[in-house]
Parts: sequence; structure tokens; C-alpha cells
Amino acid sequence: MSVIINPGSGLVPEATEAHAAVNITVFGDDLKRTGIVVTDCARTPGADYGDGRFAFNLTTEDGRTIEIQMPGLPVERVRFLNEDGQNIWHFPRLYVDGSSWVWQFALLACEPEEEDGQ
Repeated sequence: MSVIINPGSGLVPEATEAHAAVNITVFGDDLKRTGIVVTDCARTPGADYGDGRFAFNLTTEDGRTIEIQMPGLPVERVRFLNEDGQNIWHFPRLYVDGSSWVWQFALLACEPEEEDGQ
């Protein structure tokens, strides 16, 4: 018996670091469109999960560091934005600081946390 808790959070077969590097650049561009400016992106291979995701640390303009575990598939197979023809069940999840999200929601997960009283 199989139980699927987070579809897309499993292994990413046929993943490559080269695809992950392209994807993290596109992810940074998408973050910029949401108002989050990435000032540095560092590949951190020692933090790879080893399941077809590759670790990067993004430093933002406001001084935060966000760890992204990026799937190493072609960007069109990772960048879920809920567009026509996209089926969320067919996209692997990214990990943002240890929590898994499909691309669209991973962008939101990178937003700074609100402080109490705001």
C-alpha cells in the first residue's frame, strides 16, 4: 500500500546539475518579479539531498539566506505556475529551507516572515 503525502517530493530521476543551475537562475528572475531581489547565488553541493535536487543558497537584498533544493530537470518540467496545460501532479517539488513546494508556491515561501504586530 502506498500513501502519497506530497506528490512530487520523491526522487527526481535523470536529474542533472546543469539543469538545476539553469532553473535556479529562472527562479531568481521569478523572485525578482515578486519584489525579492537575489544578490548572490552559491552552489552548495555538500547540502544536496542526493535525490536529484541540487542545493543553492540565495542571498537576498534584505540580507536573508534561503536554501533551495532545485530539481535538475529541464525548466519546463519544474516551473509549475498553474498555467493552461500544466498538471501539478507532474511537477517535482523544490525545497525551500527544508519544506517542499511546487515552484509557484516556493516563490511565496521565499517571502520574509511577518513580524508580530504587522
